[in-house]
Amino acid sequence: MGYNSKLTRKRILECARQEFMEHGYQNANMRRIAQTADVTTGAMYNHFANKAVLFDALVQAPAEEMLAQFQELHRQAGEKLSAGAMDSVEEQAYIGTDWMLGYIYEHLDAFRLIFCRSEGTRWSTYLEYLIEIEEAAYRGYCDFLGINGKHVEDMFLHLTAATGFQYLVELVSHDLPYQQAVAVMDSVKQYSMAGWRKILGL
Repeated sequence: MGYNSKLTRKRILECARQEFMEHGYQNANMRRIAQTADVTTGAMYNHFANKAVLFDALVQAPAEEMLAQFQELHRQAGEKLSAGAMDSVEEQAYIGTDWMLGYIYEHLDAFRLIFCRSEGTRWSTYLEYLIEIEEAAYRGYCDFLGINGKHVEDMFLHLTAATGFQYLVELVSHDLPYQQAVAVMDSVKQYSMAGWRKILGL
């Protein structure tokens, strides 16, 4: 790809980001993106075969990286728990939350598109997939840590996992500055951990 071609691709992506952010995926218009980017529709389709491919180009890399790291964090937490390092569970939970919040803010436009503008794309179910992973991990933690065989209801775990991600969505959709988001999530972490101690009898 030549230098001018790279600049054209970059300009298309920037204009597409603005279009998706303003109109959402379903109402975004490829012709309007081309016009804003000052390229012909033919030239744009040479770079991006369709609107879905264009949206993917804006979100796929950071979304897949966060998913992979999220799964790895839960794997590490599970290993530490199995090894008897129960004191590390709370620390690991805080580390994971801090990392995810920081990563989202490093790639804020991509995650704002996923969380708020992805209806009609394959990314509209991204949050649901993260919630499923979190819920399954919670089940493992609860079964291991529960006192006297106390069972935690599946629906409670689902609601807790979903609520945890909704906090992140709200921070992003309300455009909170990063430092303010950190302060809010610090309160959320303390609130959530106190609840888990009570539920699990720790």
